[in-house]
Amino acid sequence: MSKKPSGALTDRRSLLRSGAVLSGAAAAVAGLPAARALAADTVDDSLLKRVLDRGKVIVGTGATNPPWHFEDDNGKPIGMDIDMAKLLAAGLFGLQLEDKKAMLEDDSKVLPYVEFVIQEANARIPNLLTDKVDVNFQFMTVKTDRAVQVEFTIPYYREATTLLLPKDSQYNSIPDMQGHGVTLSALQNVGVEEDMKAQVPDATIVQLASIADAIAAVDAGRADAAGVDLSSGKWFAANAPDKYKFTPESFNPNSYSASVKPGDQIWLNFVNTMIHEALIGLDFPVYQRMFKRWFAEDLPSPVAGFPAEYK
Repeated sequence: MSKKPSGALTDRRSLLRSGAVLSGAAAAVAGLPAARALAADTVDDSLLKRVLDRGKVIVGTGATNPPWHFEDDNGKPIGMDIDMAKLLAAGLFGLQLEDKKAMLEDDSKVLPYVEFVIQEANARIPNLLTDKVDVNFQFMTVKTDRAVQVEFTIPYYREATTLLLPKDSQYNSIPDMQGHGVTLSALQNVGVEEDMKAQVPDATIVQLASIADAIAAVDAGRADAAGVDLSSGKWFAANAPDKYKFTPESFNPNSYSASVKPGDQIWLNFVNTMIHEALIGLDFPVYQRMFKRWFAEDLPSPVAGFPAEYK
């Protein structure tokens, strides 16, 4: 693990662990702006301090939805969400850029600082609210009804829905399936039936507990196609081209974000900072490698000058 900056006043981790709080007068004596000291008045109550004191971050995620979160042959969690969680842990506990790059091949330096809680999609919000996890990285779609229950971070991926079909299916597109009374399987979720019927009005919609179950229904012939993320459709078609294909049409573009328990702006700000810098900052080379690894796409590097996020 890399060395931390020396000096208590220059090391925010030291301030958080010690619970040190400077009043406006003390800040002036220390040569720090009073406003900065005021912002630290509630630091003892923040999850950020508790995570640092604990020495690891507890992340809620799944295990059955490639390329986002699934298990390798040894039962180890892997996927884009898993790598995002590791990047958060690396930032929390001071790993440097080279260590962050290396963790995609050798995660031994970061694993001591992250614990994964494997959960079903319907447990994401309850587990946050009951403090069983510190943050969710579980391909969570931002919705306003969810946003009144949890705090969403800035998005780290823009998703859409496609239909995954057997390779030998007589159907090749969404229009092909209209008017044929097909059965579509999907992850159980609010509004999923309306969303699917907007594409294939006469379809029968079967809602199941996981994406893996939805795909298994297709494999077993109980469904003609499964509603999956476009990213997942691409992944399955690329990794099993003799078994799957997906419709060229996609629908319902949406944002994937991490989620945290409401009421802790300090913790939310930290997770937001980590995601922001992965998308367009110094950690972009890590995110770029992750994107290539899981989506087989080459991202162009951010350009200097006017911040790209405001264009």
